[in-house]
Amino acid sequence: MDTSLHRWISARLEATGPVPFARFMEWCLYHPEYGYYTAGRVRVGDDAGDFTTSPHVSTVFAACVARFVTTLDRALGHPPAFTLIEGGPGEGRLAGDLLDTLARREPGLYGRVAYHLDEISPALRERQHRALEGHSERVRSGLPQHRVTGLYLSNELVDALPVNRFIRRGEELLEVWVEWDGKGLHEVLRPPADPAVAAMAEALDPADGCLVEVRPGAGPWLERAAACLERGAIVTVDYGDAAHRLFGPHRPGGTCVGYRGHHQSAELLAAPGEQDLTAQVDFTDLARRGERLGLVNAPLRKQREFLFAAGLLAELEELEASDRTDLEKLQLRQAVAPLLMPGAGMGDAFKVLVQTKGVEEPF
Repeated sequence: MDTSLHRWISARLEATGPVPFARFMEWCLYHPEYGYYTAGRVRVGDDAGDFTTSPHVSTVFAACVARFVTTLDRALGHPPAFTLIEGGPGEGRLAGDLLDTLARREPGLYGRVAYHLDEISPALRERQHRALEGHSERVRSGLPQHRVTGLYLSNELVDALPVNRFIRRGEELLEVWVEWDGKGLHEVLRPPADPAVAAMAEALDPADGCLVEVRPGAGPWLERAAACLERGAIVTVDYGDAAHRLFGPHRPGGTCVGYRGHHQSAELLAAPGEQDLTAQVDFTDLARRGERLGLVNAPLRKQREFLFAAGLLAELEELEASDRTDLEKLQLRQAVAPLLMPGAGMGDAFKVLVQTKGVEEPF
């Protein structure tokens, strides 16, 4: 598809030559004028969305996160101010449901909360503030200006950080680049652009003929999140796994895909700026980076394990005890099911990594 960004990229590559795939992905998602996220083209939800997230599936997700926040607040000794920071808050759905739940169940904690929206997209910032008008006294834009006590939360943020893609050909490690040949965009294999990034790929010990992906931006992101906290936790929710389960002969093409209209596509170069590009998260890398920053890693959990630990059964018991109609209860129970689906469903495919600083992991 010949989009505005397609024309911009074509002209850029014609003038300067090929670029590593990570640069192409960065342009597609974050170009200031035409990027999928920065221009506000991102659409989330079941109706007209390109993809859906756990907070859009059921409010129970946010309710369980609220229970985690309450438990963390207790572990921190009920600090006078509890700061919640959400990285990449999308359209504000999780923030709204989380604040609604705290206001209803934990008014004392709600009154101590400052909720910071760590968002780079002006279009999404506007949507977030519209969605959170009822909590305007609690909501802030950007990161806090000093170290705080509380929680940095990211839900499906890290998967959208650009990845460099590499493949082993015999003894040689080659990188995937994107070129313009005068007619179209194509992937080509060339020597790695950056030895340090190539070393990250080498550390994964890629099998011959198999693609691997590395995400250099994960380090600076985690360092930035950790620098915000005096004491507290970083919770990363995303689809991915330990490195040895992500890459190898069982997945020779790597994990990078496009999403548009809830359809997954392997055509990564198609419709630049009009589709989401994403790759699964290497939680082994995040855990190692956290250790170097002085964070303490809890065991990696599947999303359903995290939700049960946070209090999912109590949420379901409250649902059954409520005065909702039988039909409403059935609909709400059905909405929870996708969050727990095993195999390739959200329950297993999504993982949760809790990393703490100056406090023990709450559960």
